[in-house]
Amino acid sequence: MNYEFHENEVKELGPGVWMRVGIDNIAWFDLGGTAAVIDALEEAEQADVVRALIKETTGQDLKYVVTTHWDTDHIACNPQWKREGAPVIAHESCAQSAREAGWEEGAPDITYPATATLYGSGERKIEMRWVGGTHTQWDTILHFPSARVLHIADLFLWGLFPCKPTPQKIERYREILRIIKSYDVDALINGHGPSLDMSCIRRFEEYFEMMLQKVVPLAAKGLSAAEIEAQVPPPADMEHWFRFTAWKHAKNIEMIIEETPRG
Repeated sequence: MNYEFHENEVKELGPGVWMRVGIDNIAWFDLGGTAAVIDALEEAEQADVVRALIKETTGQDLKYVVTTHWDTDHIACNPQWKREGAPVIAHESCAQSAREAGWEEGAPDITYPATATLYGSGERKIEMRWVGGTHTQWDTILHFPSARVLHIADLFLWGLFPCKPTPQKIERYREILRIIKSYDVDALINGHGPSLDMSCIRRFEEYFEMMLQKVVPLAAKGLSAAEIEAQVPPPADMEHWFRFTAWKHAKNIEMIIEETPRG
Protein backbone atom coordinates (compact mmCIF):
# COMPACT_ATOMS: atom_id res chain seq x y z
CA MET A 1 0.00 0.00 0.00
CA ASN A 2 1.14 3.54 -0.81
CA TYR A 3 1.38 5.62 2.39
CA GLU A 4 2.08 8.94 0.67
CA PHE A 5 -0.11 11.90 1.56
CA HIS A 6 -2.00 13.46 -1.34
CA GLU A 7 -4.47 16.01 -0.01
CA ASN A 8 -7.99 15.76 -1.43
CA GLU A 9 -7.23 12.46 -3.17
CA VAL A 10 -10.45 10.45 -3.50
CA LYS A 11 -9.96 6.70 -3.62
CA GLU A 12 -11.83 3.44 -3.18
CA LEU A 13 -10.24 1.23 -0.51
CA GLY A 14 -12.56 -1.74 -0.96
CA PRO A 15 -15.77 -2.38 -2.86
CA GLY A 16 -18.04 0.56 -2.04
CA VAL A 17 -15.80 2.15 0.63
CA TRP A 18 -14.40 5.53 -0.40
CA MET A 19 -12.34 8.17 1.35
CA ARG A 20 -11.14 11.68 0.64
CA VAL A 21 -7.65 12.02 2.07
CA GLY A 22 -6.84 15.16 3.99
CA ILE A 23 -5.61 16.67 7.22
CA ASP A 24 -9.14 15.70 8.23
CA ASN A 25 -10.31 12.60 6.38
CA ILE A 26 -13.85 11.74 5.42
CA ALA A 27 -15.16 8.40 4.18
CA TRP A 28 -18.40 7.00 2.82
CA PHE A 29 -19.94 3.65 1.95
CA ASP A 30 -22.27 2.53 -0.80
CA LEU A 31 -24.90 0.51 1.03
CA GLY A 32 -26.63 -0.41 -2.22
CA GLY A 33 -29.50 1.96 -2.92
CA THR A 34 -28.29 4.48 -0.35
CA ALA A 35 -25.02 5.73 1.14
CA ALA A 36 -23.61 6.41 4.60
CA VAL A 37 -20.97 9.01 5.34
CA ILE A 38 -18.43 8.42 8.10
CA ASP A 39 -17.90 11.50 10.29
CA ALA A 40 -18.55 15.10 9.33
CA LEU A 41 -15.32 17.11 9.27
CA GLU A 42 -14.49 20.43 10.97
CA GLU A 43 -15.86 22.81 8.32
CA ALA A 44 -19.62 22.88 7.88
CA GLU A 45 -19.29 24.39 4.41
CA GLN A 46 -17.92 21.04 3.21
CA ALA A 47 -21.36 19.41 3.52
CA ASP A 48 -22.39 20.09 -0.09
CA VAL A 49 -18.94 19.17 -1.42
CA VAL A 50 -18.98 15.79 0.30
CA ARG A 51 -22.57 15.08 -0.70
CA ALA A 52 -21.59 15.68 -4.33
CA LEU A 53 -18.57 13.39 -4.03
CA ILE A 54 -20.76 10.63 -2.62
CA LYS A 55 -23.14 10.95 -5.56
CA GLU A 56 -20.30 11.09 -8.07
CA THR A 57 -18.47 8.01 -6.78
CA THR A 58 -21.37 5.75 -5.75
CA GLY A 59 -24.38 7.07 -7.63
CA GLN A 60 -26.22 7.05 -4.30
CA ASP A 61 -27.80 9.73 -2.15
CA LEU A 62 -26.62 10.31 1.40
CA LYS A 63 -29.00 8.67 3.89
CA TYR A 64 -27.00 8.10 7.10
CA VAL A 65 -24.26 9.86 9.05
CA VAL A 66 -22.18 7.41 11.11
CA THR A 67 -20.00 8.96 13.80
CA THR A 68 -16.73 7.51 15.14
CA HIS A 69 -16.38 10.02 17.99
CA TRP A 70 -17.51 13.46 19.07
CA ASP A 71 -14.42 15.64 18.60
CA THR A 72 -15.32 18.90 16.88
CA ASP A 73 -13.28 18.07 13.76
CA HIS A 74 -15.57 15.10 13.09
CA ILE A 75 -19.08 16.56 13.45
CA ALA A 76 -19.36 20.00 11.79
CA CYS A 77 -21.56 18.93 8.86
CA ASN A 78 -24.06 17.10 11.10
CA PRO A 79 -26.62 19.92 11.33
CA GLN A 80 -27.01 20.38 7.56
CA TRP A 81 -27.12 16.68 6.80
CA LYS A 82 -29.69 16.17 9.56
CA ARG A 83 -31.85 18.95 8.11
CA GLU A 84 -31.61 17.24 4.74
CA GLY A 85 -32.95 14.01 6.21
CA ALA A 86 -29.85 11.96 7.11
CA PRO A 87 -30.00 10.80 10.75
CA VAL A 88 -26.81 10.77 12.81
CA ILE A 89 -25.83 7.40 14.29
CA ALA A 90 -23.39 7.38 17.21
CA HIS A 91 -22.51 5.73 20.50
CA GLU A 92 -24.75 6.81 23.37
CA SER A 93 -21.88 8.72 25.01
CA CYS A 94 -21.88 11.09 22.03
CA ALA A 95 -25.54 11.88 22.61
CA GLN A 96 -24.84 12.61 26.26
CA SER A 97 -22.05 15.02 25.32
CA ALA A 98 -24.28 16.75 22.76
CA ARG A 99 -26.98 17.23 25.39
CA GLU A 100 -24.50 18.59 27.91
CA ALA A 101 -23.24 21.07 25.30
CA GLY A 102 -26.76 22.05 24.31
CA TRP A 103 -26.03 21.20 20.67
CA GLU A 104 -29.34 19.72 19.56
CA GLU A 105 -29.00 20.65 15.89
CA GLY A 106 -26.11 18.24 15.39
CA ALA A 107 -26.92 15.63 18.05
CA PRO A 108 -27.24 11.89 17.33
CA ASP A 109 -30.67 10.62 16.34
CA ILE A 110 -29.87 6.91 16.75
CA THR A 111 -27.60 5.59 19.53
CA TYR A 112 -26.36 2.24 20.81
CA PRO A 113 -24.70 1.07 24.06
CA ALA A 114 -21.84 -1.12 22.80
CA THR A 115 -22.35 -2.47 19.27
CA ALA A 116 -24.69 -1.87 16.37
CA THR A 117 -25.01 -2.83 12.71
CA LEU A 118 -26.28 -0.72 9.82
CA TYR A 119 -27.53 -3.03 7.08
CA GLY A 120 -27.55 -2.29 3.37
CA SER A 121 -28.43 -4.55 0.50
CA GLY A 122 -27.03 -8.07 0.20
CA GLU A 123 -23.92 -8.47 2.33
CA ARG A 124 -23.24 -4.76 2.67
CA LYS A 125 -23.23 -3.55 6.24
CA ILE A 126 -21.36 -1.43 8.77
CA GLU A 127 -20.55 -3.05 12.12
CA MET A 128 -19.99 -0.50 14.89
CA ARG A 129 -18.06 -1.32 18.07
CA TRP A 130 -17.48 1.10 20.93
CA VAL A 131 -13.88 1.07 22.23
CA GLY A 132 -13.77 4.25 24.28
CA GLY A 133 -11.30 5.11 26.99
CA THR A 134 -8.09 6.26 25.30
CA HIS A 135 -8.26 8.96 22.64
CA THR A 136 -11.77 9.87 23.80
CA GLN A 137 -14.60 8.31 25.77
CA TRP A 138 -16.61 8.14 22.53
CA ASP A 139 -14.30 6.11 20.24
CA THR A 140 -15.95 3.62 17.92
CA ILE A 141 -14.41 1.44 15.22
CA LEU A 142 -16.36 0.59 12.08
CA HIS A 143 -16.03 -2.65 10.14
CA PHE A 144 -17.10 -3.04 6.51
CA PRO A 145 -16.86 -6.85 6.15
CA SER A 146 -17.98 -7.01 2.52
CA ALA A 147 -15.19 -4.60 1.57
CA ARG A 148 -12.57 -5.91 4.02
CA VAL A 149 -12.01 -2.40 5.40
CA LEU A 150 -11.81 -1.14 8.99
CA HIS A 151 -12.24 2.49 10.09
CA ILE A 152 -10.35 3.21 13.33
CA ALA A 153 -10.69 7.01 13.39
CA ASP A 154 -8.11 8.68 15.67
CA LEU A 155 -6.93 5.50 17.37
CA PHE A 156 -4.02 5.57 14.90
CA LEU A 157 -2.37 8.92 14.14
CA TRP A 158 0.66 8.01 12.05
CA GLY A 159 3.06 7.73 14.97
CA LEU A 160 1.48 10.13 17.46
CA PHE A 161 0.25 8.59 20.71
CA PRO A 162 -3.56 8.86 20.57
CA CYS A 163 -3.82 9.53 24.31
CA LYS A 164 -1.83 10.54 27.36
CA PRO A 165 0.36 7.57 28.42
CA THR A 166 -1.17 7.14 31.87
CA PRO A 167 -1.08 3.59 33.30
CA GLN A 168 -4.83 3.15 32.82
CA LYS A 169 -4.84 4.41 29.25
CA ILE A 170 -1.75 2.42 28.31
CA GLU A 171 -3.47 -0.82 29.31
CA ARG A 172 -6.71 0.18 27.59
CA TYR A 173 -4.86 1.09 24.42
CA ARG A 174 -3.05 -2.23 24.40
CA GLU A 175 -6.46 -3.89 24.60
CA ILE A 176 -7.77 -1.78 21.74
CA LEU A 177 -4.78 -2.62 19.56
CA ARG A 178 -5.52 -6.31 20.14
CA ILE A 179 -9.12 -5.71 19.08
CA ILE A 180 -8.03 -3.87 15.93
CA LYS A 181 -5.61 -6.65 15.00
CA SER A 182 -8.36 -9.25 15.38
CA TYR A 183 -10.04 -8.00 12.19
CA ASP A 184 -9.12 -9.67 8.91
CA VAL A 185 -9.04 -6.68 6.56
CA ASP A 186 -6.99 -5.39 3.66
CA ALA A 187 -7.16 -1.66 4.41
CA LEU A 188 -7.76 0.69 7.33
CA ILE A 189 -8.98 4.28 7.44
CA ASN A 190 -7.95 6.70 10.15
CA GLY A 191 -9.09 10.21 10.92
CA HIS A 192 -6.12 12.15 9.59
CA GLY A 193 -3.67 11.45 6.78
CA PRO A 194 -3.18 8.52 4.41
CA SER A 195 -4.97 5.20 4.63
CA LEU A 196 -3.01 2.26 5.99
CA ASP A 197 -2.90 -1.49 6.42
CA MET A 198 -2.44 -3.79 9.38
CA SER A 199 1.35 -3.74 9.09
CA CYS A 200 1.23 -0.10 10.21
CA ILE A 201 -0.71 -1.08 13.33
CA ARG A 202 1.84 -3.76 14.18
CA ARG A 203 4.73 -1.34 13.61
CA PHE A 204 3.17 1.34 15.76
CA GLU A 205 2.52 -1.18 18.52
CA GLU A 206 6.24 -2.04 18.51
CA TYR A 207 7.14 1.65 18.56
CA PHE A 208 4.68 2.36 21.39
CA GLU A 209 6.19 -0.35 23.59
CA MET A 210 9.74 0.67 22.69
CA MET A 211 9.05 4.25 23.71
CA LEU A 212 7.60 3.21 27.05
CA GLN A 213 10.55 0.93 27.70
CA LYS A 214 13.27 3.43 26.77
CA VAL A 215 11.85 6.88 27.45
CA VAL A 216 10.21 6.35 30.84
CA PRO A 217 13.51 5.54 32.66
CA LEU A 218 15.21 8.55 31.07
CA ALA A 219 12.30 10.82 32.00
CA ALA A 220 12.41 9.49 35.57
CA LYS A 221 16.05 10.59 35.76
CA GLY A 222 15.02 14.12 34.86
CA LEU A 223 16.47 14.30 31.34
CA SER A 224 15.02 16.96 29.06
CA ALA A 225 13.02 16.16 25.94
CA ALA A 226 15.95 17.13 23.72
CA GLU A 227 18.34 14.93 25.71
CA ILE A 228 15.95 12.00 25.48
CA GLU A 229 15.40 12.43 21.75
CA ALA A 230 19.16 12.38 21.23
CA GLN A 231 19.21 8.93 22.83
CA VAL A 232 15.89 7.74 21.36
CA PRO A 233 15.66 9.20 17.84
CA PRO A 234 12.76 8.58 15.45
CA PRO A 235 13.04 5.07 13.96
CA ALA A 236 14.41 5.25 10.43
CA ASP A 237 11.70 3.02 9.00
CA MET A 238 8.99 5.41 10.26
CA GLU A 239 10.54 8.62 8.93
CA HIS A 240 8.20 8.60 5.91
CA TRP A 241 5.09 8.41 8.09
CA PHE A 242 2.74 11.39 7.84
CA ARG A 243 4.30 14.30 9.82
CA PHE A 244 6.06 11.86 12.14
CA THR A 245 9.53 13.38 12.21
CA ALA A 246 8.16 16.92 11.94
CA TRP A 247 6.70 16.88 15.45
CA LYS A 248 4.98 13.65 16.46
CA HIS A 249 7.98 11.73 17.83
CA ALA A 250 9.03 14.74 19.90
CA LYS A 251 5.47 15.19 21.14
CA ASN A 252 5.36 11.57 22.29
CA ILE A 253 8.48 12.15 24.36
CA GLU A 254 6.90 15.24 25.91
CA MET A 255 3.76 13.31 26.82
CA ILE A 256 5.78 10.55 28.49
CA ILE A 257 7.78 13.13 30.46
CA GLU A 258 4.56 14.77 31.68
CA GLU A 259 3.23 11.46 33.00
CA THR A 260 6.47 10.13 34.54
CA PRO A 261 7.26 10.81 38.22
CA ARG A 262 10.79 12.07 38.75
CA GLY A 263 12.92 10.00 41.07
